[in-house]
Amino acid sequence: MKKLFFMVAIVGSLLFMPISHAEVKTYTGVGEYMIGERDTLEIAKQGAKEKAMRNALEKAGVLVTSYSRTEDLELVEDVITSRTGAVLQVREVIYERSDLIVKAIVKVDIDPEDLNRRLQNSGDSTPKKIPPPPVNQDNENLYMSNRKVEEANNLMNAGSFDNVLSLLNEAINLDSNNAAVYEKFGWFYKTKNDYNNAIQNYDKAIKLDPNNGAAFNGRGECYQALGDKDKARADFNQAKNINTAREKIRAARKLCDEEKYTEATPLASDSLALNPKNAWAWSTFGNIYNGERDYEKSVFYYQKALELNPKIGEAYNGLGHAYMQLEKYDKAITYFSKALEFSPFHANALTYRSRGECYKARGDIKKSQEDFVKAKQLGWEN
Repeated sequence: MKKLFFMVAIVGSLLFMPISHAEVKTYTGVGEYMIGERDTLEIAKQGAKEKAMRNALEKAGVLVTSYSRTEDLELVEDVITSRTGAVLQVREVIYERSDLIVKAIVKVDIDPEDLNRRLQNSGDSTPKKIPPPPVNQDNENLYMSNRKVEEANNLMNAGSFDNVLSLLNEAINLDSNNAAVYEKFGWFYKTKNDYNNAIQNYDKAIKLDPNNGAAFNGRGECYQALGDKDKARADFNQAKNINTAREKIRAARKLCDEEKYTEATPLASDSLALNPKNAWAWSTFGNIYNGERDYEKSVFYYQKALELNPKIGEAYNGLGHAYMQLEKYDKAITYFSKALEFSPFHANALTYRSRGECYKARGDIKKSQEDFVKAKQLGWEN
C-alpha cells in the first residue's frame, strides 16, 4: 500500500497526456505558497509551482473547480476537480520570494479544446464536482488574520510602520488567539524601544504558541536592553533550542519521505529532547512507526501530536492508516474524515480511496463507491 501520510494529490499526474492534432496555446499561471514552520524552501517552491499550474489551467478552461485555504501560515486546503487536462510542455518556471511567500510564475503549452473532446468521448459533458469539506469558520478567520499579519510584516521589513498597528488590530479582531499577531506586536513595540509593551505581547505569543522561537528571541532582546541578562540568556537559549529542533525535524521528515526511517529516528529524538512541545516532532515519529508497520506505536505518537495541536491533518491521516491496518475500520473512517476536514492538502485521493476501502470492509458499499469515485476524480489510478 502506498504511504498515506506522504501522499499529496498533485494535479500534474492528470496533465501530461499525449495529444495529436491539437491546437496548442501558451498560458501563464501564477501561484503563491506561504512557508510553514515544517516546510523547506523546495517544498514551498513545489507548492507554488503546483498552484501556478492550476492557475494556468483555469485560464485555459480546463480546470473545473479549485479552492485553497491557509492555516498557521501553511497551505491546508487545495482541492482540485478536473476530468482531464492537456499540458504539453512547461516552458518556463520563475520563482520569487518575499519573506514567508514564495511565488511561482509558469508558462505552459495547453490545448484547451482537448477537454471538450475527451468529455464528449466519455459521453458525459458535465464534469462531476467533488463537494468541498465543510468550511471551518475558525480556520477561515485564522487565514484572514494571518494575511493581515503578513501585510504588517512586509511593511515593517520595508521600514514603514504607519499602518502596522491598524493591520495588527484587524488581525486580532479576526482571531484573538493567533500567536503570530502578538509576536508582531512585540516586534513593533521593540523597534520603538517600548520594551515593557513588547514583553507583554511576546508573553501572550509564547503562551499561545510555546514553539514560537521568534517570540522568545524578541523577548530576550527586550530583556537584554533592560539589563536583565539572566532572562535574556534563558530566552535566547530557548529560541535556539526551538530553531534547532525545527531544523532537525525537517531533516527527519525528509528522510521519512525517502523511507529512511532508521536514519530519521535519531533526528526526531533529538528534536523532541530539545522541544517536547513540538507537535510535528511527535507526528513525525508516528510517520516513522507507520512506515515500519508498528501501528500501535504510531497511534500513540499521532495521538500525542494531536494533544499538542488538534489541527494537524497529517496526524488524523496517519491514525486512519494505522487503524485500517489494525482492521479497526470504524476508527479509521473517523480519522480519515477528520483528515479531510482539517487538511485536505495532505489527504486528497489516497485518503478518499483508503476510507472507501474501510467502508467496503464494513459492508457499506454505497459509501465505499462514493469515495472511490472521488479518489478517481482526484487522480487515483489503481
